[in-house]
Parts: sequence; structure tokens; C-alpha cells
Amino acid sequence: MPTYEEAGDAPVFGQGVRQTVLAMGICSVVIGVATVAWPGKSLGVVGNLFMFSLLCGAVSLAAVAFGSGLSRFPRALLLLAAVVSLVTAALCFRAGNWTLLLAMWLGLAWSVRGVAHAVAGVWDDDEVTGRGKQELFGLVTLTAGLVIAIAPFGSIETLAAVAGCCMTVFGVLEVWTALRSPLAVPSGEDAALSPEEHLTSVIAKAGGSGGRAPD
Repeated sequence: MPTYEEAGDAPVFGQGVRQTVLAMGICSVVIGVATVAWPGKSLGVVGNLFMFSLLCGAVSLAAVAFGSGLSRFPRALLLLAAVVSLVTAALCFRAGNWTLLLAMWLGLAWSVRGVAHAVAGVWDDDEVTGRGKQELFGLVTLTAGLVIAIAPFGSIETLAAVAGCCMTVFGVLEVWTALRSPLAVPSGEDAALSPEEHLTSVIAKAGGSGGRAPD
């Protein structure tokens, strides 16, 4: 859920939202890698992995919808996208032996999420920094969703490889977003930390509150 913040701007991430996005991003990366690397893929296994990925996306979207500084309409769109992700997660779990049906549910969820991201970036253009990047992420997510939903995947292995790579990319973007929120930007003593030490420090402080960085 890429939302970019800078010092002096109203924080988009409320209390606990940054930690939720970070955790779900890490889960998305793990699920994406597992989807690509899982040996002897079956429709049942891939369907379950898709379900878990959509559940992680739903949690991130709902957290931002309820705890962000966005205005009412974008938050409603993000909440709608979270509901769609929940419904399609259940449908992926019950997709049976239909590869194209599984791809259609995943593509639908990503398409709705992409539209929600893009509209949120456009709607709150005066309050949210880095809106161009958020709109770009929304368009990329929408494009990935349409490709997954429409492409005639001939095998579950091909679908899993393409979808798994997309999940990994989305997860990396969520982790990067969480680490770039105000409380995650190194300052003072933290500025001297190496990237690895800073990441460890951010994860260790995951129980802290999100919001505006101290002046």
C-alpha cells in the first residue's frame, strides 16, 4: 500500500498502521516466493497460497482505510477493495480444478485494489506526498490484475510463476513504504546505523505507534 510521507505533511499512517503494512508486506514476499518455488504445484496448493496473499492484502487495505489520514472517499474505496479481497480469497479457496477461474478471482482482486490505489493518490493530491508514485503503483497493480484475469494460462505452473513474482514485488513495495514512513526514517542517533541495523531497529520497534515524526 505505497503511501509516501515527508516531514511537515499530515501523516497518512495512523497508530499501528505502519506496523501492519510492514508485517503484511513481509508475509506477501514470503507467499510470493513460496508460490514460485513450491515443488509439484497443484491447483489446491496454489489456490491456498492465493487465498493467503489476498487475505494479507485485505488486512493492509483495511488497516489503512480505518487508521489513515486520507479523506472519506479514498478510505471507502480502500475498504471496498479489502472486502473484494476477502471475497475473492474465499473464492480462490473453492476454485476447484479450474486454473482460469483461479486466475480470474486473483486478477479481479488486484484490479479493484489497483483502482483504489490510483484514485486515492489522485483524490488526496494536496495532502499525500509522492502521489505520482502511488498512482503508478495503482496502475501497475491494475495492469497485473487484468493480465492475470485475461491471459490464457495453459498450466498452473505458469500462473503460479507469474502471480508469485507479482506478489513478491507488491510485498517489497509495502515493506519499503512502511520503512519510509516518518517514524522509520533515520534521524539523530539512528542516522549512523547501517541499513541492516536500521531495518532491525524498525522491526524491533514494531510495537510503537505510527504517526507524525517528532519535530
